Amino acid sequence: MYVDKLANTSRREPESFWANTSGNDIIYRYIKEANPKMRDEFDILAAGGMIEKAVKDDITYREMDQINNVYSFLLYTGYLKAIRCLDEDKRIYQLMIPNKEIKRVFLSIFSEWFDEQVEHSGNSFVEALMKEDLIQAADILNNILFQSISYFDYDEKFYHGLLIGMLSEYQTVSNGEAGLGRFDIAILPLSRMSRGVVLELKVAKQEEDLQKLSEEACRQIRDMKYIEGLQKKGYEDILGYGIAFYKKSCIITAL
Repeated sequence: MYVDKLANTSRREPESFWANTSGNDIIYRYIKEANPKMRDEFDILAAGGMIEKAVKDDITYREMDQINNVYSFLLYTGYLKAIRCLDEDKRIYQLMIPNKEIKRVFLSIFSEWFDEQVEHSGNSFVEALMKEDLIQAADILNNILFQSISYFDYDEKFYHGLLIGMLSEYQTVSNGEAGLGRFDIAILPLSRMSRGVVLELKVAKQEEDLQKLSEEACRQIRDMKYIEGLQKKGYEDILGYGIAFYKKSCIITAL
């Protein structure tokens, strides 16, 4: 019990009541089964915004498990609060996350779900890269990005971590030395005679720069002689790709 722990320690900071409650499992399932529109709404909520939704006031316990009752469930269990009623007859309310504690719960659950999606996409992404199928590789990566939320910081650190997560089942080197500098990510084969990949990442300030920056990333691979450096270490077949990101989209260019 929290009170018992408080009595036996000098620590006086309050703990999160919501962090491990059973309602979190239902939120996880809601996020997992949500359509793109609903994920956009979760995105708005996580950013501190409000959404307008019809609320069912006679929801039963059995109905809580139905995805179309998600906002009624979240409201009546305290995960959302009603700001004001917009239409009494249709019971349409403005809803938002009530406090920082529950916001952390939302973000934690969403991050857990997102990490699973990232990990599950790794094999198909690497397979597409190895086959030099840029369309398939870009589709997989763009689909993952589309499922992220705007609360994430879309900087190079985020995209780098995203790719490392996707490649968790492979032998990867991050910021390794090769040639005349350091590459961003390399997928290195267990057998040096098998195929590997070097990835160089760029982050665009506007969507119109994606193609230009992905080509610039390829030039960096070439100019810094990353592939030649890995070949000197015995890796015989290395492909190079430049990837440019802008928020929830990317372009991949082959060397």
